[in-house]
Amino acid sequence: MTSDLSVFTLDAPQREWFVRCTDANLRLRVCSVEANNGELAIVSPEKEIFMFSRRDIAELQTALAAAITQAAQDLAAT
Repeated sequence: MTSDLSVFTLDAPQREWFVRCTDANLRLRVCSVEANNGELAIVSPEKEIFMFSRRDIAELQTALAAAITQAAQDLAAT
């Protein structure tokens, strides 16, 4: 049995990111953000998967940008 390892190259684009977060009990957790075939998936620490298609990704990007801006304003006000 042979395998083609040429698909594993160092210059391949990153497709998975791990993001630290906390749960409702303030315990440290890690979520996975994955990009594949034009879709985005966010995987919770409990392995619940949230899928985003092209339209969903645009809405998520807008919502995250607005939420990040608001969080920064909240921090600046304290």
